[in-house]
Amino acid sequence: MLSLNRATSVARVQTPMDVPRVAGLGKEAAAGHPGAILGSEIAYLRDYDCGIYRDLDIELTLDYMHRRFIAPLAAHIDISTASLLDCASGFGWLAFAYLLAGGRHATLVDMDEPRLEAARAIARQLGVEKRCTFRTGRIQDIDLPDDAVDIFASIETLEHVGAENVAASVRNMTRLAKRAVILTTPNFLFPIVAHDTELPLAHWLPAGLCRRYAAAKGRAHLDRGNHFLVPWDLAPLAAKFRPATRFQTFATQADYDRFYPHYMPYGSNQAQRYRAAPKRGQRALHRVLAALLGRWSFTLAPSLASIWLRR
Repeated sequence: MLSLNRATSVARVQTPMDVPRVAGLGKEAAAGHPGAILGSEIAYLRDYDCGIYRDLDIELTLDYMHRRFIAPLAAHIDISTASLLDCASGFGWLAFAYLLAGGRHATLVDMDEPRLEAARAIARQLGVEKRCTFRTGRIQDIDLPDDAVDIFASIETLEHVGAENVAASVRNMTRLAKRAVILTTPNFLFPIVAHDTELPLAHWLPAGLCRRYAAAKGRAHLDRGNHFLVPWDLAPLAAKFRPATRFQTFATQADYDRFYPHYMPYGSNQAQRYRAAPKRGQRALHRVLAALLGRWSFTLAPSLASIWLRR
């Protein structure tokens, strides 16, 4: 295992800002440097979706997950005593950041069995495999007892389950979580959604009109027909849990501000993964919504991103 102070083995481009590197990931990370994972060693990660993750900076990916989700959660819950279930877990970055920060156990659930096997290989290299459970399945079908896990994480997942499965998915995650839920998914009520075509108002149109709009703008190939949730889709969650954060997953504006700069581990362009500051107007929008709506600010935000705690 390599030291945390060693440079990552994953290729990276130069960036103008000083992105923090794996801040506070805990003593396990000190023993094994996350950046030591080579994407080329795990074929499914290297080749996934035409190779969009072939140059992914693993260390900064874990840092993103830690600072956006795990550190805010740890302000409310002693994660050393808590289990986490992440669905859909993808390659496992959220779960691994949780474990490297001292989380007790993580269950990774994903529909893609080869991706789960890749996640298992990554867990082995990080030294956290023994604290992981891997399950193939869909969020609405996870068959575990009530309150089976302390924390349920659903990151950019609910928009993909289909309109007919939203209610069952929200009910199941509510049933399974004992202490907290971490959630992000685009908000249908916001006029521009950072998914699919990203065209203003496109997701408010009937499917046929949406397709023609996207075609006219040269973005038809991006229209994947995702179904975006409205805030009241979360009613089953609100019956058992209460929102605990006012600025997305952050409790305060200062916490939100400290999240920048960061590396955003999505998309295929490495240079565009570095975020120096929020998009224009985004910080002001969150400030206004937090002032007006408090912990329910997500209901009118671009994303329903929030942390929920047991009532």
